[in-house]
Amino acid sequence: MPAQITEGQVIQFSDGVHQKAQQTKARLSGIFQVKQLKGKSYAYDGVGSVEAQELNGRFNTVNFSDLQITRRKIGRRRFSLTLPIDEDDISKVLLNPEQEYQKACAMAMSRVHDRIGIEASLASVVTGEDFDTTVTFTNDGGSTIDATSGLTYEKLLEMGRTFIDNDVGNDMVEDIIFCISGDEHEALLKETELISGDYTRSFNVEKGSIQEAVGMRLIKFAAGATNPVLSVTGGTRDCVAMSSRALCYAMPKQFEIKVQERSDLVQTNQVQVNWTLGAVRTEGVLVQKVQTTD
Repeated sequence: MPAQITEGQVIQFSDGVHQKAQQTKARLSGIFQVKQLKGKSYAYDGVGSVEAQELNGRFNTVNFSDLQITRRKIGRRRFSLTLPIDEDDISKVLLNPEQEYQKACAMAMSRVHDRIGIEASLASVVTGEDFDTTVTFTNDGGSTIDATSGLTYEKLLEMGRTFIDNDVGNDMVEDIIFCISGDEHEALLKETELISGDYTRSFNVEKGSIQEAVGMRLIKFAAGATNPVLSVTGGTRDCVAMSSRALCYAMPKQFEIKVQERSDLVQTNQVQVNWTLGAVRTEGVLVQKVQTTD
């Protein structure tokens, strides 16, 4: 009787490896300025604004104006991810675990980049020459838009008015991004003013996805992610609209992924990625928190 090889004795793996649906790149990368972080923290310095004084008559005395110098702290935050690889496992599969693990590490750090930025956009900032003053989002001039009853075209107009009234983008072109989830995207697709040719000549909808709304570029984040970038508290999601000048990142360098041998374990390597970075909101009026219902 000829020998037979049952299905239970042989397991065949496909050449392609399925990657779980996830954010694979840093969607905020390339939008905001990045500084090199040296030492314990980075001091982001700026200047305020002044107004000219009206003079009357001749030989006026000089009255100095005070131009405020601002300083904001970008602290260091460290992140690490390590994945072990047993050489015995490599012999059982047809894929290259090191390569796939490196991809997974890079994608994880991409999500860290965006999460750090979104958190910083709404967080309190530490200011002062010696970083001894804490300023909340509201006290910093940040605006909150209540869209819990629905993200409508009228709410978008309110956001645009708020930016204009704070001189954001009035004299120079500023890229404005609006970070949303699928819920907000679906709501915007139902707004006739955004999708109908009767109201707009811009081709904003492509293959069922809306790319821009009232001059703001839409950046979409998954509400169902394991650790969502846009936070939800008590059923209310904090979406963020902000200028490309609203954040400053600081980091010593980009992250590096290393494959290392573990001498303390039998036939085991590890894939490890480490990254130190931070971010700060540069000015409150450049950011709007848009609260929607999850």
